[in-house]
Amino acid sequence: MRSALALVIFVTLACGSAGPQPVAGSPQSVPQLQFAVMDSVGKPVWCDPDFYPIARAGGEEANAMAKYPEIKQDAAVYAAIAAHDHLPTGELNDAQKLTLYRAWKLLGAVRLVPNGSGYSFEYTVQSTTAGYEKVTGKVRVDGAVSVDSRIVTRAPSCPICLAASTMIATPDGPVRVTDVSIGTVVWTEDARGGRVAAPVVALGSMPVAPGHMMVHLVLADGREVLASPGHRTGDGRPLASLKPGDPVDGSSVLRWELLAYSGSRTYDLLPGGTTGRYWANGIVLASTLA
Repeated sequence: MRSALALVIFVTLACGSAGPQPVAGSPQSVPQLQFAVMDSVGKPVWCDPDFYPIARAGGEEANAMAKYPEIKQDAAVYAAIAAHDHLPTGELNDAQKLTLYRAWKLLGAVRLVPNGSGYSFEYTVQSTTAGYEKVTGKVRVDGAVSVDSRIVTRAPSCPICLAASTMIATPDGPVRVTDVSIGTVVWTEDARGGRVAAPVVALGSMPVAPGHMMVHLVLADGREVLASPGHRTGDGRPLASLKPGDPVDGSSVLRWELLAYSGSRTYDLLPGGTTGRYWANGIVLASTLA
């Protein structure tokens, strides 16, 4: 029996030195293999964009309805989810569409990387004995799963930051957030709302899971920014809470939409001073690092 006190648990594969094992069953699709992994080692613990950090009223249900045509169009994914979650073959009702959508989000959180005659995987699960564990292993093309290690870890840190393309205002002109470093002098807002120059004192960057949703905020004066739902405006409101017509930084929200983020990481910075506020694509935002 595995000890709950062990920090690292290695599972030695039988005949590991004999080379790749023969495939016993029929090859399965990638979504079927993802379900095989989850059924064997557990569902991933991840940052569900519909709930982290703030659940938007009607968000998950509305997104389930909106994503339904796209998911159904992917024959392999749709077939795997329908078989695994026992969904009917015909048109789904709203409750079934929500089941489909939730399964689709889980598939996006389990990455399979080609490895020899199968795939390797690595993700975090919740353990009944050790809190959270990072599980690594392999799955053959016929769905046979083997675990290489289980390492006690922390709960995932969920991204609440800026898209990699965001431009930060500085006295020398806009600088891409990915090019900002400790000591870079940027414009920050003081307690009276004035613009002052200050060096960056902290930086943050976070990997994101596939399918991470970002708020695309477009203001009536043309300014726009792409950031995670939990990022806050200069006056402290999370972007997830905004709606068309709301006042933001001397203008108002023209369009608010959730978009899938194509980048692999999000970013943030903390300028020196008392407020932690800075200009991102010309819009005053509050740092998440303060």
